[in-house]
Amino acid sequence: MKTKNAHSQSNILVRFFSSVKLAVFLFIILAITSIIGTILPQGESLQFYLENYGPFYFKIIKTLQLYDTYHAWWYLALMGLFSVNLIVCTIKRLPYTMRLFKRDYLDLGKDALLNRPFKAQWQIAQKTNPADLKEEIKKSFLALVGKARMKQDVDGGQLYLAEKGRWNYWGVYLIHVSILIIFAGAVFGTFTGFKGRVMLLEGESTDHAVQMDAHGNIKKIPLGFTLKCNDFQVDFYPNGAPKLFKSDLSILENGQEVLKRSIVVNSPLTYKGVTFYQSSYQSVPDLKIRIVSSDGEQKILDLSAFDKGLWPKKRILIGIIKYLPNVHGAPAARIYVGDVSGNQGDAIWLLKGHDREVRVGRDTYRLSLISAKEKFMTGLQVKKDPGVWIVWLGCTIMIIGFGIVFWVGHRRTWLWIGQDGDKLNIILAGQTNKNKVSFEKEFNKIKEAINKQIGEQ
Repeated sequence: MKTKNAHSQSNILVRFFSSVKLAVFLFIILAITSIIGTILPQGESLQFYLENYGPFYFKIIKTLQLYDTYHAWWYLALMGLFSVNLIVCTIKRLPYTMRLFKRDYLDLGKDALLNRPFKAQWQIAQKTNPADLKEEIKKSFLALVGKARMKQDVDGGQLYLAEKGRWNYWGVYLIHVSILIIFAGAVFGTFTGFKGRVMLLEGESTDHAVQMDAHGNIKKIPLGFTLKCNDFQVDFYPNGAPKLFKSDLSILENGQEVLKRSIVVNSPLTYKGVTFYQSSYQSVPDLKIRIVSSDGEQKILDLSAFDKGLWPKKRILIGIIKYLPNVHGAPAARIYVGDVSGNQGDAIWLLKGHDREVRVGRDTYRLSLISAKEKFMTGLQVKKDPGVWIVWLGCTIMIIGFGIVFWVGHRRTWLWIGQDGDKLNIILAGQTNKNKVSFEKEFNKIKEAINKQIGEQ
């Protein structure tokens, strides 16, 4: 009883996982979610989705992890279920396909040939040498169909069979396998690859990319080599919009340059499986500030947006908060000035040509903006996807599979030659499971060739 129940449950599972309805449902859901994952920006902070989509849609995005769709557990589960469905369908269909593939189409009688979709029959009175006519008809048949197998003594005659495309039954299996390979490549690339960003000033180098998750956590990803920005150029349209930005990059290994190349948008650089895309740029200020203490001592500090200037003797720290390239015709910067402990300090605006005083602790300092210019940082997207070649392999196999399924047919053409009393009996038959119009033209050519041989006798 237990064995019967277990067998029944097994059949239910097989029917469920081999269901065409399940396959169609999963395919539609995967397609819809993939579209969402393409349209909705991926990898942004949760604050970005809250600000741009509002509280209602933000809750859906956060709950379903749509900010990272292709890593979401439910998306991977759908892919896994679809893969199981394909595998079970394939295994279930395999015995039937094997029977079709192994079937001997020479094991047919004369009556079966006359039941084929394409057929023609001739009965010829033996006024001439029948052996010569048989040989000529056979030659005409083989000249048009190519190689053929022959079976003797089929209803008292000889049966010839020419086959093409018997392997077309495996086309659908290639498609199934290709989908599984594509899924495997996507999952492999997802868990072994990475996406990140690099921001570099001219002359700077880095050996890692930076990745930020939706919760604002920053992760450094080692590149395995050093990337250096030798030069960055940006051109603008008259209205101020960026026209072109280009980065001159070098790859360094053990301090030695191994590759040098310029990249622009849609022309990336790839090295050891890591691809760098030109994606953005950022302007940063480069300021020269004079600071004078109350006792007359002075110090000139060079500042950029990501550095802090230090006057060790006075234990004074200066940093840039904000920079404006043009305020009433002159550059201006909001500067923080404080002691190194961070306990005392103030923020002031500096306008070029106008000194400002700030008090730090018991001392007063006078600051002036000597010079200001903008430098540009190149913004690069960094991507490594070891599974991309697996995906391409799957796509190639899929194209081959679709080509076989839609254009390659299993074509069978039979020729039977035998005696029917004092008459020579000839039967030509054919069958195909694809492109019947094309096959009919070929079949008619064989008929015409046989008619010609008969007419010449």
